[in-house]
Amino acid sequence: MMTFGKTILPYLSFTALSSTVAFFLCGLQICHRIKTRGSSEGTSPAPFLLSFLSCGLFIQYGLLKDDDIITYTNGIGCFLQGCYLLYFYFMTRNKRFLNKVIAIELCIIGIVVYWVQHSANSHLTKQTYVGNYCIFLNICSVAAPLFDIGKVVRNKSSESLPLPLCIACFVVCFQWMFYGYIVDDIVILVPNVIATVISILQLSLFVIYPGAPPGVFPEKYEHI
Repeated sequence: MMTFGKTILPYLSFTALSSTVAFFLCGLQICHRIKTRGSSEGTSPAPFLLSFLSCGLFIQYGLLKDDDIITYTNGIGCFLQGCYLLYFYFMTRNKRFLNKVIAIELCIIGIVVYWVQHSANSHLTKQTYVGNYCIFLNICSVAAPLFDIGKVVRNKSSESLPLPLCIACFVVCFQWMFYGYIVDDIVILVPNVIATVISILQLSLFVIYPGAPPGVFPEKYEHI
């Protein structure tokens, strides 16, 4: 199995990077929606903020592991999320709050980078600590769709779930889960195992609750 894994690793690395970048580009749809409305009202910056912080720390983790795929993927992700945040900043009325949150995130990333560069701890210790932070952030990110699952079950309708996005999420997470298994990296493997399971649960809801039952009108809400 591992021989097969090592054989397909270069191809898997390329497809994982490509599909993840494509997934990051979904933020353009949110920005377009904000532009159409002329305001960011009703749209939360939380996904952009969390992704920006996560990508920033994963860049450091990729550098510590000397893993170019992790570094390049999250470098592109950090740049895109930064662009989305910048656009959101210009379109929001609550600039003071966003300023504070972005400043805190930049401080966190800066502190981690400074610690990695100047700490007397061993390379393995640094890698372990940064990896644990990345696991925590990723689990927070992948747990978010659980709220969507609860809403679908309550309404007995999958109309509020974006099928293309759910499929894309499954494909991306499955690839990274397989990548984490092949390179034996628990930081990549664990969050993506959880995310893959959640994605399967989401996709199963389209079979269990294919549409709104008679007389029921599911709540429409902003997906971000």
